[in-house]
Amino acid sequence: MVVLLISVQLTQAQRLSLFARPYTPTFDHGSIRDFLNDINLNSHIFIEYADNFIDTGKIITLRGSPETIGAVLQQVLADQKVNLLEKNNKLILTPSPIPLPEDFFISWYSVYGYIKETVSGEPLADATVWQPDRQRGTYSNNHGYYTILLPEGRNVIYLSYAGYETHRMEIDLKASTRMDVHLTPKSEIEEVTVTPAPAATEIEENKASKEANSYDIILGESDALRSFYMDPGVKNIAEITYGMLVRGGSPDENVFLLDGNPIFNPTHLLGTLSIANKTSLKSMYLYKKNFPARYGGGLSSVIDVMTKDGNMQKWQGEANAGLLAGSFTLEGPIKKDRSSIMVSFRQSWINPILRMLKSGIGVNFYDLHFKYTQWLGKKDKIMINGYAGHDEMQLHQNYSNNQQRWGNKAASLNWNRLLSSRAFINSSFNVSNYDNIAGFRYTLYDSTGRLMQNRVYNTYSSIRQYNLRTALEFSANNNVKFNIGGKASYTRIRPFESNVSAEFIDQPGDFEAFPPLSFREMVLFYENEIRPDKQFFFRPGVRVSFYQYNDFKYTSWQPRLYAVYKLDKHNQLDFSYNHMTQYLHMVTNPYMGINSDAWVPSTAELNPEESDMVNLGYSYRDNKKLNIYADVYYKQLKRVTNYAEGKNLFLNTANWGDNVQLGNGWCYGFETKAERNTENWYLHLSYTLSWNWRKFADLNNGAKFPFKYDRRHEINAAATYKYNKNWTFSAFWMFATGDVYSLPNQVYPDFDDAQQISDPLAPREYRLIYHSSNAKMYRTLPYHRLDVSASNYHTLGNHVTSRLTAGVYNIYGSPSQYVYDLEGTLGKRSLIVTTKYQFFKITPYVSYTVTF
Repeated sequence: MVVLLISVQLTQAQRLSLFARPYTPTFDHGSIRDFLNDINLNSHIFIEYADNFIDTGKIITLRGSPETIGAVLQQVLADQKVNLLEKNNKLILTPSPIPLPEDFFISWYSVYGYIKETVSGEPLADATVWQPDRQRGTYSNNHGYYTILLPEGRNVIYLSYAGYETHRMEIDLKASTRMDVHLTPKSEIEEVTVTPAPAATEIEENKASKEANSYDIILGESDALRSFYMDPGVKNIAEITYGMLVRGGSPDENVFLLDGNPIFNPTHLLGTLSIANKTSLKSMYLYKKNFPARYGGGLSSVIDVMTKDGNMQKWQGEANAGLLAGSFTLEGPIKKDRSSIMVSFRQSWINPILRMLKSGIGVNFYDLHFKYTQWLGKKDKIMINGYAGHDEMQLHQNYSNNQQRWGNKAASLNWNRLLSSRAFINSSFNVSNYDNIAGFRYTLYDSTGRLMQNRVYNTYSSIRQYNLRTALEFSANNNVKFNIGGKASYTRIRPFESNVSAEFIDQPGDFEAFPPLSFREMVLFYENEIRPDKQFFFRPGVRVSFYQYNDFKYTSWQPRLYAVYKLDKHNQLDFSYNHMTQYLHMVTNPYMGINSDAWVPSTAELNPEESDMVNLGYSYRDNKKLNIYADVYYKQLKRVTNYAEGKNLFLNTANWGDNVQLGNGWCYGFETKAERNTENWYLHLSYTLSWNWRKFADLNNGAKFPFKYDRRHEINAAATYKYNKNWTFSAFWMFATGDVYSLPNQVYPDFDDAQQISDPLAPREYRLIYHSSNAKMYRTLPYHRLDVSASNYHTLGNHVTSRLTAGVYNIYGSPSQYVYDLEGTLGKRSLIVTTKYQFFKITPYVSYTVTF
């Protein structure tokens, strides 16, 4: 298929090269015979024809000032029923039952370049390029690059982007032409806008708005990821590592890319707040049903985040102070229009308030983003990106005492090159590192309240990954585009080193050494974007990966297909099929409290996880800014992981794979949402109906059971009211079905010799072993929460604006979403389930932001 399409393009290019040759007629009024003879006499091309099938006496008056052979023939042979053959620099006209296509003789040229902001010079992703005369259009890519084929002669095109003035560009095309365009913002306080940025029609996925919407604010911190949590099929489950669940998948099935770097835990506060600081973002996409072939590594979703290049015109910034943290972003040119720098930093400071409230929680985190951008000439751009973030958290409630320390470090070198008017290449080298230290204090009392045991179980895990990748975009014409690329990666894991001591350990060097686990992966991908007509778009693709861990080798073919059919200007249908493969497994120790996770690679016994998903979608958009979406999907999961009953992964032993089970899963459901935009209102309502099943041979007697994160129903409702140019008010309400969990049918002390237990009714120290013959048979109460906020915008001076936001998180004090625990004593032989944790109770907050 690739060879055929390229050969067709080459043949067309050879034919058009003849028509593109310069030629100016010696007259502009005459018969067809006169014009054909004039071409034979005054050009280097000879046209052979016969009078019996051409109306050679027809009088033609040329319009405009044609300057090529093709432009003249287009007018001279219009409506003539002829065919054309090219041989040895000769054009032969032969009879035909139909005339030649209207654009047959026209030479087409590329208009290409970058679309940027006027104020900052920042590239704009997904800007629209549209030629109304021929109803042709395209979009800029993540780096602002665009290319569109237009006919020779006069053309008018329009370039637009949400929140910016539409730019009209008129050009007289005689050759491929580079046109870098700068778009101007509509207002100086664009962040007041509450309308989400529209996505491309063919890419019906979610794009986070860059504007500061009040419903995206959590405890005074703006979080772009919260825009996605409002959509159906996407759930935020705080208090677990990376608290995001997409269409029934577990947290490890989501891939988070920050400037191309994989981030293995992109959250703070155990999933409550993401590391993505809105002031440093350029674009943020979520793929959950339509996965381009360039993405892989996860079964459920991909989030692709790009940070700003930095203002190349002037220095500007933003500072924010809230209840939870303070942050600032500063960007500006090192050399105007050539190089820039962007720095963003955030630091938490809520601990004094938590201590005053006696919440039993201590949190501390920071984020640091850095980016340097340098243009090398007009075709090459180099970007150096860096990120560092760290979290510390202590939880001490009732008899539980946990301590966690985790952090990410990532860096990349990125190179963009404009190869030609139709080709763009992006290459990068990335390194990403994640560390996680978790400690769980196990304190046990007898029936009189006397302390019997006080031990701390500490675990350490880390993962480091190196990636080298390149991707080529080539536009054959306006209807066919190629995306081709590859990746090579090396991953090294220290999965589960443990230390049992009297106190918490927070230094990696204090843990016992465990042989690191490493693997390699090579990836090739290919896809087409094809538009055969104005109604139909489809994108076939394939991703091939080659994986090796020690002697275990695995090759995965991952076909992808996405298609869109427009029923009319308001309604469209879409279909997608995706086969995904995941080599990394995240397993969680059920006995070690929260955030006790470890990553392990695929092996000959622990094969890669795979999924197949089919999605059918419908969308409606009217001229009054009402958008309605609906999807039905079915996803099958193979070789998903689970802990073997009664096993403990966090033991320094080489046979760790024996402690992990493999099984299958099924997820299916219905999702719908509606959005309404007016001058003063933004309204959002979404609903999810879903089923999520798992099946393991050694659990629940081999019968399927609801997965832990099964949510039968979920509703998200948001409203923002713009009272005037200074005030906006927002509310967000969500409802979700309760969590699924299992209760043990046997609870007994550990009679291991090391514990020296002789009499379980009068022990000196012991630990309980929970055993369940059934799985996930109970469900917690439904969860619902209401957040409200108000924002006030002011202009403080020249190019200086401020935003004051006040609100209440969890206004009626719902307990934490899905955290539960087992409590009991051996003396009383009792066991109860506790679900009323409240990490964040009714929490008022205020934040103040200054943009300059």
